[in-house]
Amino acid sequence: MKIIRQIINVIKEAFLGIFRNSGMSLISIVSIGSMLTLFGFVFILVLGINSTVYRLGDELDKVVVYLEDNVSADQVNDLIDVLANDKRVKEVNYTSKQEALEIFKESFGENSDILNSVEEDTLPASLDISLKDLSYSKEIAGMLEGREEIEKIDYHYDLINKMINIERGVKYIGYAIVFVLFLVSVVIIHNTVKIGVSNRQREINIMKYVGASDLYIRSPFLIEGIIFGILGALIAFAIVYNVYCYYYGRVDGFIQNYGINLLDPKSIYQNVSVIFLCIGIGVGYLGSLLSTGRFLDV
Repeated sequence: MKIIRQIINVIKEAFLGIFRNSGMSLISIVSIGSMLTLFGFVFILVLGINSTVYRLGDELDKVVVYLEDNVSADQVNDLIDVLANDKRVKEVNYTSKQEALEIFKESFGENSDILNSVEEDTLPASLDISLKDLSYSKEIAGMLEGREEIEKIDYHYDLINKMINIERGVKYIGYAIVFVLFLVSVVIIHNTVKIGVSNRQREINIMKYVGASDLYIRSPFLIEGIIFGILGALIAFAIVYNVYCYYYGRVDGFIQNYGINLLDPKSIYQNVSVIFLCIGIGVGYLGSLLSTGRFLDV
């Protein structure tokens, strides 16, 4: 029963401390909420870019070789043999002119009739070279350049690289700003709790002299910080999740036409909510811990 009473007293003191310094408490909550809101948007953006990069990497990990019109069957077979025996190549598929036209028509869907007048030999035959790793695309393309049977070589190494660089830039800049806001949040909570500790300095001294433990004295202030963190995390999550759901509902259907899919809001809900709570509680606890340590030596 004594432990239960102590726990109730500690929680009661924590809430009293929050209401005594309501102005600073509000600033602490807003600072954590702002930091986590920015973190959430950066985190979702990085996840979205990563998802797109990996998906495109799976789809574009190949080199497409367009063949000259006058290439002979023997030349094509020799080229296929060279590529099939290369350790960097996973698979080689030949697409004839007729097949290329059929694929092109399929991409028009119901409007494919407009291509009925196009001759079968309009599009070039090609080789689709699937690679064991996207990074080999530049090497394979370089190896094939200059061969007389080849008209053109297409590969997407530079596109994927640019997307990876964009993802890195967003991540580094975003996380640098979040880190600065993290420090600001810790400092604000530190000062908020320090004011509460200072206001109760005489009471703390008396409690120390009558034998109260450091943990018992410190607990209300630590709980204050944790409450700041939880409330800030809830505010940030509500903003990030609702903004993302609104954006998802308006944009996802449109960008699907370009082969891009946004992350499902359900996955955002599960992952971001837990991360926000953990970071919010951690920031609040750390700020309070820094404030209370030096006031307990009496």
